[in-house]
Amino acid sequence: MRDVLLRARCWRIVWVMFLAALSLGLIASGAIPATYVERRETAQQLWKSQSITSYHIVVRAFFAGRVCAQEIEVRGTRQYVLRDTCNSSWLSSLTVDRLFELSARLEAGPECFPSQRDCVCQRVRAGSIEYHPDHGFPSTIGWRREMQPNWQHPAYWKRVWQTHELPNCASPVRSLRLEVVSLTPLYDYETPRLYHASPAADGS
Repeated sequence: MRDVLLRARCWRIVWVMFLAALSLGLIASGAIPATYVERRETAQQLWKSQSITSYHIVVRAFFAGRVCAQEIEVRGTRQYVLRDTCNSSWLSSLTVDRLFELSARLEAGPECFPSQRDCVCQRVRAGSIEYHPDHGFPSTIGWRREMQPNWQHPAYWKRVWQTHELPNCASPVRSLRLEVVSLTPLYDYETPRLYHASPAADGS
């Protein structure tokens, strides 16, 4: 009898936690991403209104415990990589278009882990973005990706019931910070300082 009462009390606590987490999750998912989307779209419109198709950009990157930099000249659909100490296919070439693409990742919702059917944990991104007040391009991007318990999903509580312990959703936090050191518009008559040339890339 005592075990039955104890189990019933545990389940009441579990359901209270579940409903609280669900409410907070719905509030967060409804408010925060919309802010990111609106700010990015406003900034992109400002950048497009500048009609800057050729520019020289220097970006400093902080990720995986290291600091590196890229220096690129963009001329229409062509990219001229002058310097790249990052050597990362994941970052690709950090043009303005690529910076907007990376900034949009904060708008994505949580991702199930280990799978959609067994959504015990979730990968989430959190961070902040600053856009240049006059030109609109992302001047600073900072976000981190981490794993969190997915209290809102029945799979989480099913795992708790089956194992009688909380699922381990701990994982190393992945962080990224990008800073635009400078961005200078170029004119067609200027000769690019070519060290390495490549067509516009669509890296991931």
